[in-house]
Amino acid sequence: MTPNAFKLSDLLELHVEDEDGRSLGHVHDVRVHRDGDEAQVEGLIIGRRGLFVRLGWRRGRDPAPVSPHDSLPWDDVLAIEADRLVVRRQINGSH
Repeated sequence: MTPNAFKLSDLLELHVEDEDGRSLGHVHDVRVHRDGDEAQVEGLIIGRRGLFVRLGWRRGRDPAPVSPHDSLPWDDVLAIEADRLVVRRQINGSH
């Protein structure tokens, strides 16, 4: 898989590691921003809560379906490999 040509569905369930090799979980969803006919990937949803959101399970009183700990900005993606996604090391204990 090359970073310039891939299907978004190829990212689902891909293992996520930071650049130090620390496991962050798996990709459960991809967030895309549409502007007219253009679409741009904004981020990835990872973690257990991200899986719950993907499956449609969330607490009714929870205003934010995904916490900052369960999302990664697309700009943090360093490499897309066949068996994993490598992201920038998180600072301040994120993830």
